[in-house]
Amino acid sequence: MKARKITVVVMMAVLTFSMLLSACSTNNATNPGASQSPESSAATEPTPADDSGKPADPLGKYETPIELTAVRNYNQGTKFIAGDNENDNTWTRAYEEELGIKLKYDWVTTGTSDQYNQKLNLSISSGDLPDTFSVDAKTLKQLVEADQLEDLTEAFNKYASPLLKEAIAEYGDSGLGSSTVNGKLMALPVTGSGDYSGSEVLWVRKDWLDKLNLPEPKTWDDVLAIATAFTEQDPDGNQKKDTYGIPISKDINGYPDLQGFFNAYQGNPSNVAWKQYMWIKDPAGDGLAYGSIQPEVKTALTKLQELYKAGIVDPEFGVKDTAKALEGITGGKAGLYFGYGWAMNWPLGEAVQKDPTANWVAYPIPTANGEPLKLSYYFPLSQWFVVKKGYANPEAVIKMANLYLEKLAPQKVTVESNYKYGKSQDGIEIINTALINSAFVTANMNTAAEVRSAVLAKDPSQLKAEQKVSYDEILKYMETQDPKYWVQYSFMKTMEVVEGYIAGDNYRDSLYGGPPTQTMVEKQAILDKLELETFTKIIMGAVSPDEFDKFVSQWKQLGGDQITAEVNEWYASAK
Repeated sequence: MKARKITVVVMMAVLTFSMLLSACSTNNATNPGASQSPESSAATEPTPADDSGKPADPLGKYETPIELTAVRNYNQGTKFIAGDNENDNTWTRAYEEELGIKLKYDWVTTGTSDQYNQKLNLSISSGDLPDTFSVDAKTLKQLVEADQLEDLTEAFNKYASPLLKEAIAEYGDSGLGSSTVNGKLMALPVTGSGDYSGSEVLWVRKDWLDKLNLPEPKTWDDVLAIATAFTEQDPDGNQKKDTYGIPISKDINGYPDLQGFFNAYQGNPSNVAWKQYMWIKDPAGDGLAYGSIQPEVKTALTKLQELYKAGIVDPEFGVKDTAKALEGITGGKAGLYFGYGWAMNWPLGEAVQKDPTANWVAYPIPTANGEPLKLSYYFPLSQWFVVKKGYANPEAVIKMANLYLEKLAPQKVTVESNYKYGKSQDGIEIINTALINSAFVTANMNTAAEVRSAVLAKDPSQLKAEQKVSYDEILKYMETQDPKYWVQYSFMKTMEVVEGYIAGDNYRDSLYGGPPTQTMVEKQAILDKLELETFTKIIMGAVSPDEFDKFVSQWKQLGGDQITAEVNEWYASAK
């Protein structure tokens, strides 16, 4: 497999973040850092021993158990093994039994990141912060400026395990640099995001294709014809007009999303619902431009309006959140959608369990103009764990990240540890109950390639123990078509599509790797609301596609032009 480096421009992200926060906290400048002298923001060299002179143990258990309060979000559809719940589960017990950390949740949300962020903002405004919690870039910046966070530099240098340091190092300077301010590490980055196994693919029910005598999608015209047929030709055979071609949620680019659809028209808009923003090379200049205001996006929206009027786009998407939108997939009402490469785990695994005849297959997304596909690739770090200022044991967060990797990192995982801490034998994702996770960007792709080679050669002798489990399940599926083993088989096949993307350089990176600018902090919420409302109205036919031009003008006037200037100030300094 051809390797592809994370190419986001981050060489100066460390220095820029340091300068920006310093400037904003002292003079509230809208164009911070331009005349500041950068201070070194690299984390200090690891300290080999603690104050007692003994080597610091990355997994050392506290002699006297400590309490750690936290808040978190559980994804919709999170399941627990028998006897476990949100507050008492495999991972909370592991923290206490192996590390001496009694984890207590002040509150949890179950749903979208928006629900979590709204509740977190209430906690922040009331001054009722837990000991540790996850934040996005904007919240991290605000908390640093307010001096509400504990410095993690010493804790990281003393207690971070070699595995944790290696996982973070995969992100280059942006790994620690994205959360380092004036030489102080103010947060622990959550690694594993940016994994190419999450690349968008075109998921299609091959059994419906076969039933309707349709070819597999090779061109964009094929995709549109399939979506039309799945809407009009009763693919489920129930004699009712109750299927549709393209499911999406009210978030547009949330989940299920339209990012792949936009990419097919060479458009690369942001995912404002998830605060993932696309800043691409300016087609008209040397700097960066905002992806959502480019003309290719209007072209895609125009086509979406046409498809919505024809009933091909889910007619009720405007009122459906993620859970409701996915019911169309798991409930057998949609047979095509643009989704992530890991979707066989969720929601497609559930769909196949409900209906074993549902043969979901991943295909590369073709383009409308026949030019090479350019998938949106967001800045790879979007979440950080922080510790409330004054908490006596900030190293606890580092130890919890260490424990996660000790159990599940490719270098450490065993069949037993995967079943206990990763995914149970009956398919429950125990991994989702860990509070702090950390992963390797390349792990999933490497595993898929190694297992596939073994399957082709019919020789598992070079596989690790946990890879042999995947190998065995794949062979069982190939022999029996038992849906219980479909996930591993599908993952192996889907990664062939992703490897083709990598080999073909089918990605367009978001090139802004700095922290939120001052105007982003002040205006981003307004601009995001404008963007989502405009796109929704255009798709639903409430306004003409020409409303897009008005949106672009408004976006610029309401702060977009100033944000663009700030982004390009950073970009110029990062070259």
